[in-house]
Amino acid sequence: MKYTHLLPFMEKEELKKVAFEIVNGELKGVNLVTLYPFLDNETLDAIVDLLIEKKEKSGLAGAIPFLRKEKIKEIYEAAESGQLPNFNSSVCLPFLDADKIKEIFRDLMQKASSEANDDVEDESED
Repeated sequence: MKYTHLLPFMEKEELKKVAFEIVNGELKGVNLVTLYPFLDNETLDAIVDLLIEKKEKSGLAGAIPFLRKEKIKEIYEAAESGQLPNFNSSVCLPFLDADKIKEIFRDLMQKASSEANDDVEDESED
C-alpha cells in the first residue's frame, strides 16, 4: 500500500505536521504536492509563505490549483519582483482574477511601448 492511499483518512493536524516536515527537509521521499488537496487554507497559506521565503519554487506551482486567488497573486508578485528566480509566473495566470490580468496586460503594453520608444531613439542617434 502507498502512503497516498491513506491521505484522505488522516487528521488535518497530522497532515499539517507532515507538510512542514517536508518543507523543512526533515522528511524525505514524500512529495509535498500529494498533500495539497488535503490541507486547509490556513496551512496552505503558511506552506506557500515558507516556500517563498526559502525561494523553493518546486512546490509552489503544484499548490496553485488549491490556493485562494489572493495567495496566487502573492506568488505571482514574488516571482515578478525577483524573489523567486526562474519561477515561471505564467503558471499563475489561469488562476488570477480578471482585474489582475488586466493590470498585467496594461503593464506589459506600457513596457512594450516604452521599449519601442527607446528603439526609435537609439536608431535616431546613429
